[in-house]
Amino acid sequence: MAAWTQWLSSQLDLPHISSPPAGVETVRQQVLSILDDCEGVECDRLRWRLHTAECAQDLWMLRGPIFQVVASQHCQSLATDRLNELAPAFQEILPRTMVARVRNSWA
Repeated sequence: MAAWTQWLSSQLDLPHISSPPAGVETVRQQVLSILDDCEGVECDRLRWRLHTAECAQDLWMLRGPIFQVVASQHCQSLATDRLNELAPAFQEILPRTMVARVRNSWA
């Protein structure tokens, strides 16, 4: 019986659950705080996507939807300002070449 138990344990491929890399949770909370004064179905979906993002790159790639939600409920200028405030936090956990600020195309 011991051999059977040992074999069975070696065949189980349990997923390895680990915490996100250092700094990701801090940035996630900063990103979520941008949406504190936003509401609605799209905002709820976006919050869910932010909560389930597994790495810094996932959070970075959600800037477009974040901009859309904030701009639709406030204005483009505020959305730009809020996203640009996040750039320093992302520079700490992503390669600098990947991090760029949002430009005001209407100015």
